[in-house]
Amino acid sequence: MKRKSKSLKAVNNYAYLFLLPFFITFLIFQLYPMVYSISLSFTDTYAMGAETIKGKFIWFDNYVALWKDPQFWQSIKNTFIIFAMNFIPQLVAALFFAVIFTSTRYKIKSKGLFRFVYFLPNILTAAAVAVLYSNLFEARNGPLWHLFNELGMIADDKNFFLEAWSSRIIIAFIQFWMWFGNSMVIYIAGIKGINKEIFEAADMDGAGPFTQFFSITFPILKPIMLYSLITSVIGGLSMFDIPMLLNSGGPRLDNGLYSTQTITMFIYEKAFGNVYSDYGLASAASVYLFFISLFFSVLLNLWLNRDKDKVKIKRRKKVKVHA
Repeated sequence: MKRKSKSLKAVNNYAYLFLLPFFITFLIFQLYPMVYSISLSFTDTYAMGAETIKGKFIWFDNYVALWKDPQFWQSIKNTFIIFAMNFIPQLVAALFFAVIFTSTRYKIKSKGLFRFVYFLPNILTAAAVAVLYSNLFEARNGPLWHLFNELGMIADDKNFFLEAWSSRIIIAFIQFWMWFGNSMVIYIAGIKGINKEIFEAADMDGAGPFTQFFSITFPILKPIMLYSLITSVIGGLSMFDIPMLLNSGGPRLDNGLYSTQTITMFIYEKAFGNVYSDYGLASAASVYLFFISLFFSVLLNLWLNRDKDKVKIKRRKKVKVHA
């Protein structure tokens, strides 16, 4: 027994040794930048060219300045518009195809090929995707522009990237096209983990596909959906590469503000986009983004776990009655 306990302790020590590289990397490249960014948000630190000037402590002045900045609020509005246009269709399409590909009712040949094709855009680089769609929708030269023009859907002087809503729709579609396959694969894995006997029993009881989905698949899939939705929300609110590469935040609206500039693009512009870099203001904007992401993550967690809370309350009531 003593020998076994010693060997177990040795194994545990090796486990800590293997975990150490992750924690070192996390502390250096994630936790330290996060804490440093929060501390910068309370200062007026800035850079002029290559010289960084450490500022003094100014309390919440940066947060107040952002609260009064129209471009900051416009970037938040742009982010939510683009995110809403791709997040909802992404969720619906991912769930729909996950159910179709795992259902025994529908016999689809080459399911693996379809799953691969839907997942493929997820592994493409953002630069390649931006160049692809820029060429597809290019005015007078793009294949899709010619198609819409020949169908009489757009005029000869139409330029998708010079109009606010067409630019937003294209960016939202790219985000949907790139990421719904990833969500679909996660949901497929979750559905395959459900015991098939449950569905067989539901079939014997005469439950249809919709009843099975909302009564069996959806409730059991909630923990996996929670992970997928939270990561999608964080990724969607932090989108940067596609709008930056495709249209650089443009075009401008009538009030002079950018129509596709997201929060992360606003942060990048304040911190690195100009000769004068306001690190304090950019850090304050990143803290705002953190709390916005945290708020929606908590909201999703409460929404998907509301039934569990009801069950706990009912159990507590039953225990009190029996007592």
